[in-house]
Formats: sequence, C-alpha cells, structure tokens
Amino acid sequence: MADDLIPSQIITLISIIGSLICIYLSQLEFGGIFSIIAAALSVVLGTNTLRYIGKYSLGTGIPSIIYMLTASGLISFIVGLTFSSRIGQPILMPIIALLAAAIIALIISMICRYIFKIEVEILTASFIKISIASMLAILSGSTLIATGIDTTLIMDSVITNGLIIFLMFAVVMSIQNPYNSCMGPNEDQYRTLFLALANIFLFLSIISIISSLNSAVWYIYLTISIIGCIISLYKYFKYTKMQAASVRWYGLWSNNDEGDY
Repeated sequence: MADDLIPSQIITLISIIGSLICIYLSQLEFGGIFSIIAAALSVVLGTNTLRYIGKYSLGTGIPSIIYMLTASGLISFIVGLTFSSRIGQPILMPIIALLAAAIIALIISMICRYIFKIEVEILTASFIKISIASMLAILSGSTLIATGIDTTLIMDSVITNGLIIFLMFAVVMSIQNPYNSCMGPNEDQYRTLFLALANIFLFLSIISIISSLNSAVWYIYLTISIIGCIISLYKYFKYTKMQAASVRWYGLWSNNDEGDY
C-alpha cells in the first residue's frame, strides 16, 4: 500500500462530523444535496478504514467484516429510529444511532479479540469506524428518500417497503468493492477512494430517482449524483493510468536474457 496523502485521523474527523451536520441539514429545502454529501463522506471513511484492516493479511475475512459491520450499522440505524420515535425526539435519532453503532462494534471486536483470538491492534477502532460509516451511509440514503430525519416518514418510505435492504446492499458494495478492485502492493489512497465515490454516486443516482416519491426536485439530486459519478470515475482512471505507467516505465520486465529494459 502506497503512503497515504491524507491521514486517516483527518478523514475520520471530517467524515463523522461532516456527515452528522449534513444529515441534520437534509431537512432544509434542497436538503437532499446534504444527504448526498453525507453519503459520500461516510463511504470514504468506511473504505479508507478497510484499507488499513487489509494491511494485516486478514484475506477472505475482509468481505465478512464488511457484511457483519454493515449489518451492525443497519441495526444501529433501526435502534436510533425506534428509540427516538418512542421518546418523541426525532432530532436525537442520528446521535442515538451513532452511539449504538459504536457500542455494537465494540462488543463484536471484543468477541473477535478475546474469544476468536484475532490479535490485530487496530481491530477495535477499525470496527467502530466501519460500523459508524455504514450507519451514516444508510441514514444518508434514508434522508434523501424521506427528505429529512422525520422518523415516521423514514419508517414509511424506507423500512416498511423494504428499501432498507437496497440501501444496505449499496453501502456494502460501495465500501468493499473499491478495496477489492484496487488491492495489491501498489494500492493507492486516491485511486481507491475515488472508486468508492464513483460507486456511491452511482447508487445515489438510483436513490435520487426513488426520492421522487417524496421530493419534487429529485432531478436535481439525480444530476448531482451523475456528475459526481462521472468526475470520480475520471479521477479513478487518471490515477490508474498514472500508476500503471509508473510500474511499466520502472522496468520490471526484461526484453532479453541480458536483462536490458
């Protein structure tokens, strides 16, 4: 894995705080724009954290980790939604869901460390980050569909009709696929994260169309998502070509028995 240009601590701080702020701003007019930003930030956090776990040679455990922690994020989202609805404080829903995601991930990491004896020093912190990132991404998609954090509308527009399963699938693919596609000794932070952005913007294009059930300006969100996907793919291809060229020009393959390049 190449040296990172953006420290993971900076990504974690910006992603969590930025996503929460944008989720609360999703209640405003044209608030779906903030939901899109929140989804992009949370997926970047999840994918960047997965890159660090991948350094520890967990191999086939990587997909299992994402499925497990995205399920943790989904459960946390439902806990936050249900609890805040019961106490009549929908404004607390994102905070409650975030705390639930951290607690559930902490319990899972303790089981992995002390029962299954997985000795990875960054395991607990990484599990908590991915669980929170998954929850925030699912919540962001829900606020885009429901045009805000109204618990009743989210329940009717996302949970009851089963769209929550699609959101979970979108989050799993957006976080996991970029690392699987870019993994290797020449894996690069920019290349992997731009592919993650391309994935989530692609799914957000579909979610934007679904949001037409509740929003009259869904086409604006669709346009932003498509533009975001195109720009992200362009950046991904750009970094892919640059890194592929740097390997070839370095001269890894000889042209004859003398070892000339």
